[in-house]
Amino acid sequence: MKIAVDVNGGDKAPEAILEGAVKFMSVHPECGLILCADKQTKANLPSKFQDYRNIFEFSEHSIGMNETPAVSKKDKPDNTISSCIKAVRENRADCAYSCGNSGAGILNSADILGLKDRNFSPALLSFIPMFEREPLALFDVGALGNRNFSADEYFFHIDETYRVYKNLFGIEKPSVKLLNIGSESWKGTPEHKKLYKMLEDSPYGFSGNLEGDGLLKTDANIVITGGFTGNIVLKLLESFNGIFKDFRNFKDCQCDNNLLNFYSENFSYESVGAAVLLGVNGRICIGHGKSSPEAVFSGLELCLKYSKI
Repeated sequence: MKIAVDVNGGDKAPEAILEGAVKFMSVHPECGLILCADKQTKANLPSKFQDYRNIFEFSEHSIGMNETPAVSKKDKPDNTISSCIKAVRENRADCAYSCGNSGAGILNSADILGLKDRNFSPALLSFIPMFEREPLALFDVGALGNRNFSADEYFFHIDETYRVYKNLFGIEKPSVKLLNIGSESWKGTPEHKKLYKMLEDSPYGFSGNLEGDGLLKTDANIVITGGFTGNIVLKLLESFNGIFKDFRNFKDCQCDNNLLNFYSENFSYESVGAAVLLGVNGRICIGHGKSSPEAVFSGLELCLKYSKI
């Protein structure tokens, strides 16, 4: 089993990526890594990472977080993101992982690996930690954020979402809900109502609409939402962890199985580490741009589990 890692992707690269990768290798010696870095990293590789030099592959460029994906791909074809994805295409890696420019990661994945269906763009499947149960899957969380909500597009992706969730978390029949402005079947845009009907007639365990106030209390396993809304929801939820950590300074949360304790410790992007890219012909996981070493470690653990299904 091998994972290709974009060493230069993310706000804290390359140090945070390498630290997380080193920890992962110590815990999972059975899984090899390919560390894809740029020439600047090659010239300035810290001494503590020199022992891993034999698993590095070097590219001419890295892609910055603020660069336009299409322009950066045109001007920097030999970059660390594309190198990771090419390793998957060439069957040298089972999965690619990047915390870098997500738009560039999605664009390169579509171009290099190809789409499962040319009529449908890729989508991102993220996971939200939940109290005393398996994570909640939320898709899309941004890949389709610049497009209008399409019932056909989301129905196409639900099959892969269902299969991935089932195999990652061992849930034989995951339940599915649609994030909407009301629980009634007639609520939402025409496309939401169309998707409701499509899911109702499907084998995917659909149990109706879900309003925003029920997101953290739902018993569903998978929640479908448009990429624009999903990205906003995900980042709002990410802010909770910091808020509760601050609140914990004023409250005693030391008792076991305390919900506030869970939100202040475990309800964090760091415990998930990556989102799965759906709709491309290969396994790609995209981490948060602000990923810490702990988030990188968690992201690589997700890659390892994903590679086995």
